[in-house]
Amino acid sequence: MAAAPWDELPDDIVHQINAHLPCPLDRVFMAASCKSWGTPPVGPPPRSLPCLLLPLARGPSVACILGGGSMHGLGLPEDVRRARFFGSYEGMWAFLALRRREGHVLLNFRTGERIPLPDIEFGEITRMRRAVYGDNGAVVGVRWAAIGGPRRPVMMLAATLSSPPAVDDGECIAGAILNVLGPEGCVHHWRYVCFWRLGSRMAIDAEEVVSASVGWSPQDIAYFDGRFFVLTKGEHLRTYVVLNEPYPMRHGVDNLHAKLCNLYHTGGGDNPSDAVPRAGYLVESRGELLMVAKEWMPDDGAASCIRLFKLTPAVVPLSDDPEFSLTWTAVESLDGRLLVVGPGCSRAYECADFPSGCIEEGVYFLDDRTYYNCTYFAPYFPEQSNSDEFACVDNGRCCLLPARPEQSFPIKPWEGSFSTYSPPIWLLP
Repeated sequence: MAAAPWDELPDDIVHQINAHLPCPLDRVFMAASCKSWGTPPVGPPPRSLPCLLLPLARGPSVACILGGGSMHGLGLPEDVRRARFFGSYEGMWAFLALRRREGHVLLNFRTGERIPLPDIEFGEITRMRRAVYGDNGAVVGVRWAAIGGPRRPVMMLAATLSSPPAVDDGECIAGAILNVLGPEGCVHHWRYVCFWRLGSRMAIDAEEVVSASVGWSPQDIAYFDGRFFVLTKGEHLRTYVVLNEPYPMRHGVDNLHAKLCNLYHTGGGDNPSDAVPRAGYLVESRGELLMVAKEWMPDDGAASCIRLFKLTPAVVPLSDDPEFSLTWTAVESLDGRLLVVGPGCSRAYECADFPSGCIEEGVYFLDDRTYYNCTYFAPYFPEQSNSDEFACVDNGRCCLLPARPEQSFPIKPWEGSFSTYSPPIWLLP
């Protein structure tokens, strides 16, 4: 008897096969290999974990957490294969710059859809007092006037969204950490935060007055509980709310007003000498905002250990309002969680949501040493011979201190320790 064609496999068998594929990209490839296999399964979809996108010499490849670091090649358009990646969002969306420092887009790896992102930031607002004259020429008062500065090209470093990408409804707001490009393409050591409505071609900076000290420069951004949270290099918190209304001092820009809400003095000192050599990531988990700290080796900046913190009331109040008197308190256990961390794209997963024994608790991290090297913490890293080289080999997994990191995504010796075009990122299912 002739075998039944593959496209006539019963749906329940197809769905069982689909449920046993550990990698979300494997499911995409399976659906693409046979039209009838692309039918959505009945019931909740199988749980997935992010994949690590590695910028190898031959073009980006993907390594799976659940697949034990197994690698997949990616068939991508030519202009994407050498793009600089700087973040991701659920649904296999990736933030990237097609030309390293410009051509910012949001790309869906599953569908190929592209949403343009701003290459221009509105520029600083200068407030000036001007005299108001009466009919007789006498000064009768003063008024404040605002002068917009030159609109500046930007280089985005990390980004996130307030909701799943959608341009038509006008409700999805994006936030990013960026460098502003100065003369001859130089970038500032001080980093900025900007916001825009998804689909807009121009970003705006927030209305804020923040100390220019090192401790208040942003290092991570996350959206939580209706606000954008920014973690600074001194491990303080800045929170922003984006209002759907015009800012009176910005004319000709989308009706969007990003307002600084609160400054939480949750960290230590604001000078480089006060800072612990580590990277900080904001993670939402079980209704709380946590901070994962990845500490560095002093010689090469490779990960040495992982610590976890949560916001708690400060023992010594820093303000008359208890809401502003918060501090980071160490958490001693992951308590059944698996955390995946990276600038702008950290996520928490519950081990209990996966089949028994499928995953273990721990923190998966990626090599973002280059991201932190362009900061005031440069003494913790060796000088690189080429400013376009990105560290990409220090990717792995670690439980909390005193555990030590293990390399979960080994790169083959001939691939080298650096990428010439992009740092690694997570692809979120």
